[in-house]
Amino acid sequence: MHKWRIVGLSFEHAHMGDLLPEVHEHPNAEIAGVCDDDEARMADAIANFAIPKDRVYHDIAQCVRETHPDLAILCPATARHADVVEEVAALGVDILLEKPFAASLADADRMLAVVKKSGVRLAVNWPLRWYPSHVTAKRLIGEGAIGDVIEVHFYDGNRGPLFHRADKVTV
Repeated sequence: MHKWRIVGLSFEHAHMGDLLPEVHEHPNAEIAGVCDDDEARMADAIANFAIPKDRVYHDIAQCVRETHPDLAILCPATARHADVVEEVAALGVDILLEKPFAASLADADRMLAVVKKSGVRLAVNWPLRWYPSHVTAKRLIGEGAIGDVIEVHFYDGNRGPLFHRADKVTV
């Protein structure tokens, strides 16, 4: 079976610590490389996943050219989403972008235009969509099993930034 080559680009957003462990633990995926202009932000991931030095980069284009990834996970600061998506899309790599999608409508339009032009796929990581309870509720609504839904209240919490790093705290 094909082993998916995945790179983690920019560790500015803490959710890289949720996404890279999924790659590391998946039997059909591998961390082909990691990249950030500040190596300290990648230090935990490098140590925890035993990422060799030749897979650690500080330049996105070099990382993508040398690792030949199937997918790039992007976790830059939201204000840089459009710039990084433009750079990676131009290199022809499919993208999983951390939420929120864009800092402005203009940035969203830029990203949509560049992925359309390049032909790469762009997905936004919005994990609430994948919660089993949400998937079940959507299915039941779609089946008409619970009647007409006129309002939904959802309450949730965030475990905080320490739980999202590459050395993620588990309880």
